[in-house]
Amino acid sequence: MSNKKLYIARNKIFCNPIFLLVLIYPSLFINAQTWQPQVSGVGNSLISVFFLNELNGWAVGSYGAILHTSDGGQNWNQQVSGTNNGLNCVFFTDENTGWVCGSQGTIFKTSDGGNNWLSQNSFTIYDLMSIDFTNDSTGWVVGFGGTILKTTNGGANWNQQISPFSEVISDVDFVDSLYGWAATSASGAIESDILKTTDGGNLWELVTVATFPPGLPMSVDFIDRNIGWVVGYPEFIFQSTDGGNTWVEQQYSTPEVVLNSVSFADEHNGWTVGSEGLIDHTSNGGNLWEEQTSGTTNILWDVYFVNPTTGWIVGDNGLILKYTTSVFIEDEVSFLAPDEFVLFDNYPNPFNPSTTIQYQMPVTARVSLIIYDLLGNEVRKLLERTQLAGAHSVVWDGKDDRGLQVASGIYFYRFKTEGFTDTKRMILMR
Repeated sequence: MSNKKLYIARNKIFCNPIFLLVLIYPSLFINAQTWQPQVSGVGNSLISVFFLNELNGWAVGSYGAILHTSDGGQNWNQQVSGTNNGLNCVFFTDENTGWVCGSQGTIFKTSDGGNNWLSQNSFTIYDLMSIDFTNDSTGWVVGFGGTILKTTNGGANWNQQISPFSEVISDVDFVDSLYGWAATSASGAIESDILKTTDGGNLWELVTVATFPPGLPMSVDFIDRNIGWVVGYPEFIFQSTDGGNTWVEQQYSTPEVVLNSVSFADEHNGWTVGSEGLIDHTSNGGNLWEEQTSGTTNILWDVYFVNPTTGWIVGDNGLILKYTTSVFIEDEVSFLAPDEFVLFDNYPNPFNPSTTIQYQMPVTARVSLIIYDLLGNEVRKLLERTQLAGAHSVVWDGKDDRGLQVASGIYFYRFKTEGFTDTKRMILMR
C-alpha cells in the first residue's frame, strides 16, 4: 500500500567488508526463506505497516494502537496516539514526519517520529481507510462514502475532492504529485472499478477492472506511472501496464480468499496477503504466484516491502511477521584485490532451499554465472554483468529463470569471465 515508489530500494545487499569472514563463516551470508514472527507486545488487530528503510517502521491498528521500531522489528515500542479509534493506515515521508488515519474521520500527524501525535481536522465523520503522501506537504486520504481528501500543506487543511464513487474507497496510491489510483468496493456491484487521476485529483476517473464475476478491489500498488496491480475478493489479482487504463487478470495459488493488501518491491517481486494466513509471492511480475508459509491462520491485513529482500506483514492478535530473504541476493565485498580468480565450493551442499556461491576476482571484469542441469540445459542465469575486483557471493534459491522451483537433483554452476572459466557441482535435496 501507499506509494512504495518513494522507497523502492536497491536490489543489492552489501556485506561486511571482511573477506576472511566469507571463508571462515560462510553461513553468515545464507538466508532462510521463512517468515519469522516478531513480538509486538499488543493483542490489538494491526491493520497497517509502513517502513522507511530496513530499520525504521511503524504499525497501527485497533483501539488507537501505534507501534514503532528502529531496529527492524527486533523491538517494537508503543506510542501514545491519544485516541481509542481504530487506525487503518500509517504513512511517513521521513523519520520525523508521518500521519495516521482511521475511524470517524481520524487523522493524526507527528513531527518527531511519533513521540507526539497531534489531531488534524478532516471535516468528516466517515471512516478513513488509507493515506498517502508524495512529499511533506502533499497527500491524500480516502475512505467510506466515496471520501477523497487532499492537503497541500501537510494536513493543516484537508479539502474534499470530487469523487465519482459513493461507497468505500479502501486504498490510495500515488507515484508522484499527479498520478494516483484508488481501490473501490461496492455492495451488489456488477463490475469491479478503480479510480484514477493524472492531475493530482482535480479529476478522478472511474475505470473498470473486471465485469463478471465482479470482485471487490481492496488494495492497489503502482511502481511507476504505468505498471501496477490491484487485489481483492474473490480470486482477484489484476495487472496494468498502461497506467490503469486496461487490466489483465493474473492467476495465483489460493482461490476463494480475501486479498487485503499487495506490495511490490520492484517490477518482478511482489506479495499479497489476506484471510486464513494467506501469503502469495511472485518473482516474475505476477505471471506466476506461489503460496508462502505464514505459520498462522490469522487474518493478514497489510504487507510492506522496502526492497526485494526485506518486508513485514501485520494481522490480527498483534501479529507481525518479517521476511529477510530474496529470490536472488548478490553480496559484494570490497577489500584488497586478490591475486587470482577463484570459484569456491557452494555452501551448504547438499542444500535446501538455498545455497551461496562465492568467488574472487583480481581485476574488474564482465562476469557470467549460470546454473545448468545434469543434461547441460540452462536453468538460471544468476549473473551477467561487469563487476569490480574483489570477493563476491550470490545466493541461488533453487528456482529457474521463470521463478519456478526446480526438482531435486545434481546441478552445475559455471563461472566465466575473460581468461577464466570454472564449473562446480552441487546437489539440491527437496
